[in-house]
Amino acid sequence: MSQGNTELVRQPINLSVRPHRSLDERIFVRFPSLVAVMVRAALRLRPQSRARRAFLRRAAQLGFDALNRGDFESSFVLYDPGIEFITPPRLVGLGLDPVYRGRAGRIEFQQRWMHEWGVMRFEPEEVLDLGDRVLFLGSVHGSGLSSGAGFDSDNWAVLYDVSAGRIVREQPFFDRREALEAAGLGGFARL
Repeated sequence: MSQGNTELVRQPINLSVRPHRSLDERIFVRFPSLVAVMVRAALRLRPQSRARRAFLRRAAQLGFDALNRGDFESSFVLYDPGIEFITPPRLVGLGLDPVYRGRAGRIEFQQRWMHEWGVMRFEPEEVLDLGDRVLFLGSVHGSGLSSGAGFDSDNWAVLYDVSAGRIVREQPFFDRREALEAAGLGGFARL
């Protein structure tokens, strides 16, 4: 599937629920430079490549599984030291900063969110490989710490920019249409 010069490769993502790190996660956390080399090699392949698709799917499974269990060291192993995290505008209105920088900043965002609002479970259902950008579409679920009130969004998305084997920018959305526009895929509004 393509639109203009953008080649789009879609594939489903399924998460497992693991209470502990897998063997590959333990290796990646111990040798983050190895991860960057592997990502660079995988991203040199064409988006339609079976190997690239398998690598991207596995990286997503490991990263989101780790994030869901609160293992930030493992979840953010692919993040560049200068990562830029763009907070969704509706969360800025809740007292969070508009931008967080660096891995420590990204972890700070997640910890502040969890402290104020409770745990969220991210459930990506599909990944769209755009070359040096990757868009995940799915849902997010959670509940407030003090109120216990649940929240669900089946309209969640997150866009990652990748450079030199590292994630350099992360931008989550609570509106898929906004995410598709940001990814240059406005013509695919029904994804």
